[in-house]
Amino acid sequence: MAKKKEDDKQTKQRKLALQKKFSQRITIAKQGREAMAKKDYVLATNKYREYLSILSETNDLEDIYKLSPTMFDAKKDLTEVLLISHVYWDLARISEMTPKLQESFNKSLTQFVKFTSNQPFQVLNAEMLRKYIKKNKTSSLQITSLESAYQQIFVESKKCFIATMAYGDDHNITHFFRQKKKNIQKYSLGIKFIDLYYRVSSPLTSYCEKHFRVGIVMKYLALSFLFPLYYVLKIKDKICS
Repeated sequence: MAKKKEDDKQTKQRKLALQKKFSQRITIAKQGREAMAKKDYVLATNKYREYLSILSETNDLEDIYKLSPTMFDAKKDLTEVLLISHVYWDLARISEMTPKLQESFNKSLTQFVKFTSNQPFQVLNAEMLRKYIKKNKTSSLQITSLESAYQQIFVESKKCFIATMAYGDDHNITHFFRQKKKNIQKYSLGIKFIDLYYRVSSPLTSYCEKHFRVGIVMKYLALSFLFPLYYVLKIKDKICS
């Protein structure tokens, strides 16, 4: 009985200590970003890993690279998910500088992709990565991995902005075009098309959401274009099958 009480007391103390650390996590992450801005990469790494460790411990994980977006509320925790994606991105950039940290680089980059794909800020993060690749293409030793990560963001994405705007997220036509997107991802030209599609369609649909009348016109145009395209592609599939 006494042992059980002691165990309960220790469990309660650990929970209280974790709650205290959890309340300080954003401050710790900000300290990491400030250190990153000052190019103090050792401090930045320590603060970032401390921040991720708090989140991992909160979710009963021992590995900071096991965190997943599914552990967070899609709406309530959106800002934190964005922060996590940038923390992993900064860790990848720091690790990229040192050949001995190849494993850390790959793990951090994988987590960045995981916390970027299918998020509202997906295009923003992808553009950040694209610009980084373009700027550092001649100097980065990890350019192939970075380019692969950029493509992977769109490969893993289930978003189809124009079809969703026209028909909704669960319509058969929306699902049809998502499948077509998956099919053309097998080709380099298809990847380039998808890249262009996301860079154009995301800001376009965001603009339409903010401007009601423009949104109505664009939805009508999308319906006028996608409906006949859908049937043409369906007929083509039947002929080729």
